[in-house]
Amino acid sequence: MTLHASALPIETPQAFLGVTRSLTGKLWRDRLDARGAARALAIVQRYQLPEMLARVLAGRDVAIDEVADFLDPTIRKLMPDPHTVTEMEHAARRIADAAVRGEKVAIFGDYDVDGATSAALLTWHLRHCGLDPLIHIPDRIFEGYGPNVDAVRALAAKGATLLVTVDCGTTSIEPLAEARKLGMSVVVIDHHQTGDELPEVDALVNPNRPDDLSGLGHLAAVGLVFVTLVAVNRELRQRGFWTREMPEPDLLSVLHHVALGTVADVAPLIGLNRAFVAKGLIAMRRRDHVGHTALMDVARLNGPPEAGISASCWGRASMPAAASGVPISACGCCSKAMSRRPRGSRPSSIVSTTNGA
Repeated sequence: MTLHASALPIETPQAFLGVTRSLTGKLWRDRLDARGAARALAIVQRYQLPEMLARVLAGRDVAIDEVADFLDPTIRKLMPDPHTVTEMEHAARRIADAAVRGEKVAIFGDYDVDGATSAALLTWHLRHCGLDPLIHIPDRIFEGYGPNVDAVRALAAKGATLLVTVDCGTTSIEPLAEARKLGMSVVVIDHHQTGDELPEVDALVNPNRPDDLSGLGHLAAVGLVFVTLVAVNRELRQRGFWTREMPEPDLLSVLHHVALGTVADVAPLIGLNRAFVAKGLIAMRRRDHVGHTALMDVARLNGPPEAGISASCWGRASMPAAASGVPISACGCCSKAMSRRPRGSRPSSIVSTTNGA
């Protein structure tokens, strides 16, 4: 006797936490398969962590050997040698030359939060070196994204001898060719995907270029600027540039810039990015930077940022230049959004549901 297909028994997934029907009529299912459950158990046994936390880590595909760095990321441990990034050595040397010679440096940024914080970070460092850089953030409506010929000519007319583009420049072939034609050196610090042709510049620092093997393609531009400044500090240290009167700047003191740009650009919170944000939140709690403090006050953050940051803070950081809405980024260290949860709303679930949810 042959049974009809509809008469065959159907295996019902086991209900997670015994919830067979939620308020919306859905069955709660465990996100972890057998392999994931085994990894969670191994995490519990090795690190003596709560089972629920171990399950979250396993669900995020965190390898057993990476758990410690995932939960407590440190820049000291996760920071690679900057020179692993293609042409980083050339970029650091050229920026160091400008500092030693007292050149006029022009910074061409972008109108989003990542571009603005990248420009702010580089400006802070160059001013610490005694320079007074020019800063150009393009108008989103009238200039569009990236360097343009008119802006490049205007910067050259103001005496700039070195043009540094941050969060842009990888595909700006003609404007950067014009900069070279006008006698400017050009350093590009960018993280966007490359085109078929690369610009002819003194240094193109981009971990997403085809010949780069650094594995840092997940960094936001501001994180890449930070890595570049680590290389610049080292180059200037080797030249004996830092003195008692001009001490080497503490890059860790400006991690609030890096955290802001990294989260607002929705960069994945893994590896070095995770350390940038974790330590940047600590820097924000000090409220010793007037710009960031003003943003937090306007966003009505009445306490220090901890597990999450108000999404309106990111939005206000981007609106002056981008004139855009409020971006909301997902926090990589928990299931919450990086905004305050409205009163009465439910937290994000760590389980999946059936019936198309």
